[in-house]
Amino acid sequence: MSLNIRFHLDWNEYYEAKEFLLRDRYPVTPEKIVGGLLLIVSALWFFLDSLNMYAILGLAAGLAVPLTAPMIRRWNARRKWQREPFYRIEHIVSVSEDGVEYLMGQTKSDLTWLYYQRMIESPAGFLLIYGNDSFNFLPKRAFQGEEMIIAFREMATKKLKGHEVSAG
Repeated sequence: MSLNIRFHLDWNEYYEAKEFLLRDRYPVTPEKIVGGLLLIVSALWFFLDSLNMYAILGLAAGLAVPLTAPMIRRWNARRKWQREPFYRIEHIVSVSEDGVEYLMGQTKSDLTWLYYQRMIESPAGFLLIYGNDSFNFLPKRAFQGEEMIIAFREMATKKLKGHEVSAG
């Protein structure tokens, strides 16, 4: 059995998929941990060092880190999207028992299931993960109905058995 889908990936879909992978990987994002630690250390410094005014810089940084990091990630994702033409062309994907075949313009990739470490499912699609921050995103909107989504989910789950498969 082979499942075939075609789609153009929107940059917001790409960004949301990256953010979903980040949330899946870290229950608390790194910038929240760093910002929280900066706030705690700066508050202690402020009160334990006779109201040291330099500690206010640490407090400001502790607030700035978790507030600006998502904006910076979004800006970086947008820049990466603009530099990489593969993201913007039509993706033709064929999924079978043997693996996943991609045709993007003149480039064809034929990947076995062993290439992927795991799959996670977001509300918008499936992320087939093959590296720390590397994945192929298959949007659910590209599938022709719920039956096709279920068939893909079952095939991927079976083929990635022994690998991590999770739903978000």
